[in-house]
Amino acid sequence: MAYTAGGIIQSIDYNYLAWGGNTTGTYSGTIKNLAMIMGTGFGPRGYGQTITAINVVAGADTVTATQWAGLVHTLNKALGHQTGSGSQLASGSNIGITAGATIAAFSNVSTGVTTVYDGANSAATTGSTITGADFAASITGGASTFENIFTRQIRFWGGPDAARYFFNAGGQIKWVITSVTNNNGTLTSADLVTQWGTYQAGGTLFNTSSTPRTGSGGTVNTANTSLGFWQAGTLTSTISQITSANYRYEYNQDFTNVRVRTDGVAGSNGANGGNLFIDFGTSKTNNFPGLDDDTNVTVNHRIDIVLPENVFLANTWGIIGVS
Repeated sequence: MAYTAGGIIQSIDYNYLAWGGNTTGTYSGTIKNLAMIMGTGFGPRGYGQTITAINVVAGADTVTATQWAGLVHTLNKALGHQTGSGSQLASGSNIGITAGATIAAFSNVSTGVTTVYDGANSAATTGSTITGADFAASITGGASTFENIFTRQIRFWGGPDAARYFFNAGGQIKWVITSVTNNNGTLTSADLVTQWGTYQAGGTLFNTSSTPRTGSGGTVNTANTSLGFWQAGTLTSTISQITSANYRYEYNQDFTNVRVRTDGVAGSNGANGGNLFIDFGTSKTNNFPGLDDDTNVTVNHRIDIVLPENVFLANTWGIIGVS
C-alpha cells in the first residue's frame, strides 16, 4: 500500500481503505477497512448499510473526486455513529475536492478508518425506546421444593443478520419488572415479591456486556456484566442470580435468576441467532413442612427495545417482536 499523507491517491490506496485491498467487492478481514464496518461485515462487525458509494476502483483507474468524497462521507457516518459528530473529518479530508483536481492523501482518513474498525461495537447515542406490553407470569407451589421458569422470546424478523446489525449498532434489550403481587398473603410469597420487585427489578443486554440487575439488596451469587448478546449460546447463561436475604431461615436459600440464550443460527455472516430468549427462574430450595408455606405470586414484567440511533445509520435491523 502506497498511501502516504500528501501523496497522490492511487486505486490500491483507495481499495485498501474501502475494502481492505480486495478488489472483488468482498470483505477482507485481515486489513482494517470501512466496508467491513458499514456494510454486511461478519460476526460482531457490520451495520448492514448501503455502501455503493465506496465501490472498489478497478486496476490502475483514477480515483475520482466523487469516489473519494463517497469514501469520506461514509467514513464520517461511521465516526458520527460511534463517537459523535464532533469526531467527523472536516477540512483536510474532502473539502475543496472537485472534478479534475488532484486528490492528495490525508492521514486523518487512514486514521479514521482504523478508528471505526477498532470501535465496531461503539455507539455515541441510541435511538428511541419501544416500550413493551406487560406480561403476567404466575409462580405457584406448595411448601416443598420447586422451580419455576417463565420465558420471553425476542424475535428479529429479518433473521440472524438483522440481530447482528441491531446489537453491532448499539441496540439494547431491557427487561423490567413492573410489579409483583402476593396473591395469597403468605410469607413465602412476600419473600418472592421482594426478590423480584426489589432485588432483581430489571436489567439490560448489550452487544458484549450487560447490566445484570437494576435493583438492589439480597445476596448476589452472579452478576455477569461481561455477558452480552455475542457471548450468549444455545445453552442458558446466567446474567443475574440473587439469593434471599430474608431473616427467616425457611427462605434464606431460595433464589431468583435471569438467564439468556439464542437459537444459535449463524447464517452466512457469522451471526449468533435471530431469536433471543430470556429465562426468568425462581428456585425454592428449602423444605420445612409445617413452617414453610404455599407460594402464589404474579410477576408483571415487560421487554423494552432500545433501538440504535438513526441519524448516521439507516434501519437495517427491521421489525423486532416480543412474545
